[in-house]
Amino acid sequence: MRETTQNATIYPRNWPAQRKWTNVALISLQAILSPIASTILAIGAVAVTDDFQLSDPYTTALPTGLYVLGLGLGPLLLAPYSETWGRRTVYLYSFGVFTMLNIGCVLSPNINALSILRLLSGIAGSAGPSLGASSIGDIFAAEERGRAQSPYSFGPVMGPVLGGVIGGFIVNRTHGWPWLMWTVTIASGVTNALSLLFLRETYAPYLLSRKAAILTKNNPAPIRLLFTSPICAFMSIYFSLFYGILYLHLIIIILLVGLTEMYGSYSYHWINGITGLAYLRAGTSSLLGAAITGKYMNKSFASAFARQEKRTGSSTTTPELRLPFMQIGMAIVLLGLIMFAWSAGRAYCTVPLLGASFFGSGMLMGYVCIHTFLVDCFGKWAASALAAAIVTRCVITCAFCIVGFELYRRPGYDWGLMLLAFLCIAMMPIPFALQKYGSVLREKQINL
Repeated sequence: MRETTQNATIYPRNWPAQRKWTNVALISLQAILSPIASTILAIGAVAVTDDFQLSDPYTTALPTGLYVLGLGLGPLLLAPYSETWGRRTVYLYSFGVFTMLNIGCVLSPNINALSILRLLSGIAGSAGPSLGASSIGDIFAAEERGRAQSPYSFGPVMGPVLGGVIGGFIVNRTHGWPWLMWTVTIASGVTNALSLLFLRETYAPYLLSRKAAILTKNNPAPIRLLFTSPICAFMSIYFSLFYGILYLHLIIIILLVGLTEMYGSYSYHWINGITGLAYLRAGTSSLLGAAITGKYMNKSFASAFARQEKRTGSSTTTPELRLPFMQIGMAIVLLGLIMFAWSAGRAYCTVPLLGASFFGSGMLMGYVCIHTFLVDCFGKWAASALAAAIVTRCVITCAFCIVGFELYRRPGYDWGLMLLAFLCIAMMPIPFALQKYGSVLREKQINL
């Protein structure tokens, strides 16, 4: 069966390059639109407050926070279904529902309806950000994945940044929030139509018509993986911290460059129309991070493999070969946080935004490595492992979105950000420990 599988033209890794990259492009579009939708409404928070006559910042933050929570809850359902009924079915149905729910958001009569619909749209829109890495794992061999994961991972990292930029211009032109949601609706509808025409199924067991009952029986639920696999748990927590900090960065940029000072925090007083441009620092650095990752991640993997082969004589690739490149990315994240912390309000605005640039670049490098590491570790059950990481990430990010401004209002930019830097330092031993003990943990892992 294995030989037949490897040689069959239907097998995704044997597809021509054009078909592979068409799939990557369509999945990447879904993966960037959902995160864009997470922050695009945050820019219109003042308009939402005025429309619904709200009086406290916590209620205003609910549509954004609950959407991010939905992005975490969705994979609990969608990941197992994708391993039973195929990836393509899940992509098409979930993104179609996502489009319809965004129309409902536009027509919401009150904040309660808007918040509930945002939660549901987050669940429906989670397919692209949660399943994409496993789809790429279906299509590309381990030594080729770095190049493909780089443009895909650009979406979940760059999406929140682009949401801020796009939202800033739309709100400035329309002076309201409904067109924020109409923009997402139109973009997601077009993307789903293109996916219906050109997206192909990639999950090999489904393509080989294995019995769905067998797949369902053996499919490890994401929550089970989170609590029984140390590798999945450690990487999920590590990943969640850095992604939560990304959303906190989006909050602090609004505070730092806004037209008026909020919550007693210093502001550079940029006018409303260009406030969103502050996100471009992190955004352009994410592009740089994507370029670096695409160019050097596979080379780092090959170099680590050569060292392993020389040291042990083993010619078997292991997931731990991804970790050295990830450690570089996370060190850059820490550098960016410290630079931002001690320059915000003390130096010209380009200095803290340069710190945000370092953060964005390192964040993308780490993001790609973590996703690829989990795909390598869990193979055909990668979607469930990634779902476990994403639900952890989004629960933490949801909390950060709702109460994050308190972190800067009380201790200030400097010590608020240094608290996050200290958390990053505390988590730094995780990849080193996995590099040393990962093979042992994988042997003791639950029987998939």
